[in-house]
Amino acid sequence: MASIRERRRADGTRAYAVLWRDPDTGRQTSLTYDDKRDATVACQLIEAAGGHALEAARIAEGIRKTGPSVDDVITEHIDLLTSVGPDTRKHYSNQLAAHISPTLGPYPVAALTYRHIAGWVREMSEKGLAPKTIANVHGLFSAAMTTAVRLGYRDDNPCAGVVLPKSRATHDEMTVLTRDEFGLLLSKVSPFYQPLVITLVATGLRWGEATAVTVSDFDLAGPTPTVRVTKAWKRDAERHWYVGPPKTRRARRTVALPDDLIDVLAPVMADKAPGDLVFTNTIGSQLSSSRFWTQTWTPALDAANAPLRADGTPDPKAPRLTKRPRVHDLRHTHASWMIAAGVDLFVLQRRLGHESITTTTETYAHLLPDQQAAAAAAAGRALSGILLGSARPEP
Repeated sequence: MASIRERRRADGTRAYAVLWRDPDTGRQTSLTYDDKRDATVACQLIEAAGGHALEAARIAEGIRKTGPSVDDVITEHIDLLTSVGPDTRKHYSNQLAAHISPTLGPYPVAALTYRHIAGWVREMSEKGLAPKTIANVHGLFSAAMTTAVRLGYRDDNPCAGVVLPKSRATHDEMTVLTRDEFGLLLSKVSPFYQPLVITLVATGLRWGEATAVTVSDFDLAGPTPTVRVTKAWKRDAERHWYVGPPKTRRARRTVALPDDLIDVLAPVMADKAPGDLVFTNTIGSQLSSSRFWTQTWTPALDAANAPLRADGTPDPKAPRLTKRPRVHDLRHTHASWMIAAGVDLFVLQRRLGHESITTTTETYAHLLPDQQAAAAAAAGRALSGILLGSARPEP
């Protein structure tokens, strides 16, 4: 759409005109810059803005402002982070390259306005990005703009107040299993991996935490058997696995174990050294989540959802699982069972390793049976007089 034409002035200096056709009027429009770099940046931004005159005018004004670009500031923000691992740092850099740089990357950070951020969010939504993805990328952008304020590049955060798209999904994001459903699914899991699956649902540990625990992390002989969670599998910048600290400070925790789990774990750890991984693949190495999903979890789900007779034909009378939970849903199932048993949300927060009670509340409050029953009873009391009155015949 936009192009750059170099011109020589009468005094011998060079000028660079950015030319494009305004989609609203159909007329050719131009902006002129003394610096070729400024013209190149303007050309990129006008392309991203669709060539509309009002936005082009803002771009013209913004390009003439000095200071670092959006790309520069977000890259600096990522470099200054002190509490993330190399894999997370790489992930943020990928988000910048994929979702921010093509639209606003070259723009001077001092010239950004609420309008730019809102338009960028709308553009991502129109491209079909999921609301969660948009929220994650906007979160990176907003955090970087807060850093820009701290470093004196601008006075405020232009991301503040931008309303993000909401999910249109009509289904729950988590799948919770009943005890019978879990028992059916467990029966279809390879016996070698059943202790891991039972541990996940009995403790609520994350996959990366459970597959990183060693024999020495367990205390099965104490008055209250426990597992100490102090590490988890991580990736470095080259996507290689290593054992590092868990997700957050609160994720370092001690989790009490039910007595029945001891009988499951003791045989698994019987011949292992203190530093050995408790849960591994069949050759004793790190258990890959993707391989477990394809080779163990998915076949178990298929078998539980479509039970077969001994001759390989469908068995319509056999119990079947009508859900397809993720492995992570075992953590949600654990939380559901704890809430149903009356466990306090603050206790559940510590058990799951959530950094904030808000996370626990927002994730699981809808599962609280007593509060739901109390709310229903209150609504019933409020409606009873109205409903009874409306049901009385008129005199």
